[in-house]
Amino acid sequence: MIAITLNLLAEEQQAQVERARDPIKFFIAVGLVVLTVAVAWGGTLSAMLAQRRVELQGLEARWKKMNDVGQGEGDYQKNSQFADEIVAINHSRVMVAPQLAMVKDLIPSSVQLTHINFALATQTTGGDSGGEEGAEGKHPARPKQSRHLVLQLEGLASSARPELEVDQFLKSLRGDTRFGAMVEDIQLRSIARTTRDADKVGGAVPAVNFTIECWYKEKAKK
Repeated sequence: MIAITLNLLAEEQQAQVERARDPIKFFIAVGLVVLTVAVAWGGTLSAMLAQRRVELQGLEARWKKMNDVGQGEGDYQKNSQFADEIVAINHSRVMVAPQLAMVKDLIPSSVQLTHINFALATQTTGGDSGGEEGAEGKHPARPKQSRHLVLQLEGLASSARPELEVDQFLKSLRGDTRFGAMVEDIQLRSIARTTRDADKVGGAVPAVNFTIECWYKEKAKK
């Protein structure tokens, strides 16, 4: 007895083989897969970007807060330094009052003080202006700053030779032992010729305007 087998699906199987061999459909399927992966990856990147943006905004807020605090500290330091200078000037005015009495006793009759002022001056000493290292390879010493109380005396000297009167006044200030023990340096900052009306005799009397600075000694820091 001979068995006869009939393949009723032969046509459908042949169609499936042909469809599998079709390159266009294959590329379309690959493209759909790539597109799906790209969309998924894009969504992930968008979520990560949104998270980073939130973190960046938080860091910017913290940075702004730190800058505000730093600016407040800088203003506080400036105000504190200004207050210290005011206190130092007022304290020095009280302490120097007896010394002004010494200056008053040294003023000759031909000299008239028109203005007395106190100021704080910063003096820089030491250091290497060339900025080069020494012969032994050591770094140059840093400049030292010191703050001094300065007494400024502005006045008018009148006589036949007013410049000599100012010079005599300078010598009196520098030669006084009590006042000299309190000051470090006495300098004539400016002098200029002018005229002054005579009180009793007609005509003008030669005169000079001058400015003298007395640098007090720096107090030792405790």
